[in-house]
Amino acid sequence: MEVIIVVKQNPIISKDKAQDWILLGIPVLFIFGSLMHFIYEWSGNSAVIGVFAPTNESVWEHLKMTFWPILIWWITGYYILGKKHKISAVQWFIPCVTAEIICPLVIVSFFYTYTGAFGIESLILDIFSLLLGLAAGQGLALHVYKYKRFSPNRLYIATAILILLAITFTAFTFYPPHIPAFKDSLTLKYGI
Repeated sequence: MEVIIVVKQNPIISKDKAQDWILLGIPVLFIFGSLMHFIYEWSGNSAVIGVFAPTNESVWEHLKMTFWPILIWWITGYYILGKKHKISAVQWFIPCVTAEIICPLVIVSFFYTYTGAFGIESLILDIFSLLLGLAAGQGLALHVYKYKRFSPNRLYIATAILILLAITFTAFTFYPPHIPAFKDSLTLKYGI
């Protein structure tokens, strides 16, 4: 007598846990990033929290809703998956830098297209720009993770970029340049 065993695979979970982690980042980062919008106010306008969360309604400050969550997500992912799945730091953090660069570029481009080019003000499009930026950033990061290989010395470049971005976000929180992307949109719109 012959016994046939049928094994069903869960289509949601792939064999590559790193890929799952990167893609799971899209909805998780969207939720976390959305909550980041309110954390500064909830903290009683704490300067420490202001380094990590938007302190006003400027375009620049809203990019913190992606920078810090993405960085935390990728660092956490490396600690959870790195050793167990033999993922090198360079192979993990260059895609992280990719997400960190692409996400704000997409958000800013999309935002200025619908507000500047078309004159549309829409909270729904503002929220969608966050989701679009995260999906583009994580999607391209996944592509880089899966198909590109880097020499170990590239980790220094990736680390330098992440440190430079962190310093820039922190410095511009307290000393914003006097250009439109750094101006509080409520001040620009209502003069308050």
